[in-house]
Parts: sequence; C-alpha cells; structure tokens
Amino acid sequence: MAIKFGSSQLKNPTPSKINMWVRVYTVVAAIFLGWMATVNFFGPNTKDLLNGVIGLTLALCNGVAPMFGIELNSVNYVKAEDVTAIDTDNKN
Repeated sequence: MAIKFGSSQLKNPTPSKINMWVRVYTVVAAIFLGWMATVNFFGPNTKDLLNGVIGLTLALCNGVAPMFGIELNSVNYVKAEDVTAIDTDNKN
C-alpha cells in the first residue's frame, strides 16, 4: 500500500511509523523544553529562540502527521497485532 500525502488523507489511517516518530519527537522535545526552564546556563535570548523553534516544530510535526495516509480500499481485515490505534462507536 502506498503512502500518500495531502489534506485528502485526513480521513485515512496514518502509518504507524510516522505516528511513532512524531510521538518520540514530541516527548523528547517536551522533556528538553521542561529541562531548559530549570537550568540557567542558557541566556534569555537563547531560551526564547529555542522555545520558539522547538514549539513551532512540535506544532508542525503533530499537525502534518495526519496528512500522511494509507488508503484501505482493498483491505478486508486487519490482524489484531497490526492495529496500533482504533476508534470505537456506541453502536456495538
């Protein structure tokens, strides 16, 4: 199955490897931002610059990730071990 990119992919599942790398980056960047606030060897201008750049990249990564999608038109079933996230509805 091919990975496609664009706003038309928002309703399609995002590949798990993309979700994993976005999650890893988000956790590492958030830990770094929290740590950076506790140390005083960065100057205030450096902290401001790093906060802005890292905050922007966090937003971009998390905002763009859902635009990667896989169309599942020909898939009849998915094995449970291949499922990394699932939506539930109240109909069942």
